Amino acid sequence: MLTSHLARAESALAGADAAATAGVIADFDFSEDLLDAALSVRRHVGRLSDVIHAATITRCLPLILEEGEIITARPSLGAGNDPTRPYDLETDRRIAEFKVAQWKGGDTMRKRGVFADLVHLALDDSTRKAQMFVVGNRPAKFLRTSTTTAQWALARSSPHLRTRFDAAFGTDVMTVAEFTNGPGKAIEIVDLSDLLSALAEQ
Repeated sequence: MLTSHLARAESALAGADAAATAGVIADFDFSEDLLDAALSVRRHVGRLSDVIHAATITRCLPLILEEGEIITARPSLGAGNDPTRPYDLETDRRIAEFKVAQWKGGDTMRKRGVFADLVHLALDDSTRKAQMFVVGNRPAKFLRTSTTTAQWALARSSPHLRTRFDAAFGTDVMTVAEFTNGPGKAIEIVDLSDLLSALAEQ
């Protein structure tokens, strides 16, 4: 109840002298430890997305891996992939990307990101099962029904991905839905909130 806590502290400080403020600090626990901890969290808060991404993937693994299925490459637990690890998860049977963000409406950059990952999965020629893990029904609805063009959705992606898209799927304009239901139809779109209840509660 931070708002009410701060309001009470503000009231206590009104009319206080130096000696009285020391008492307010003690009464409301505005200690040096609190300040140090808050500063530490602020320094590292940008990495919270990486923690969520990593925790989501690792907690899903026992739920999705089939008997005898082996992870063949180091998973990409942090945000983003590198050339040596093109997918978040790569096994002897599947490739998968995880999008853990909760869509709230608008979500322009998230739309572009999830479509780029779908294209990346569709470009794989290994015959392994391909899966896109998302949270909630909005990402899947966007992919399956959007009349936005694929070219718009890839506009912020790397030139390399756009070149591969054109080479594999042609340069004619197609919508996101046309791609998802056409070249990308083999990719399974999985709602993570069906696997991890914590994500459904957000």
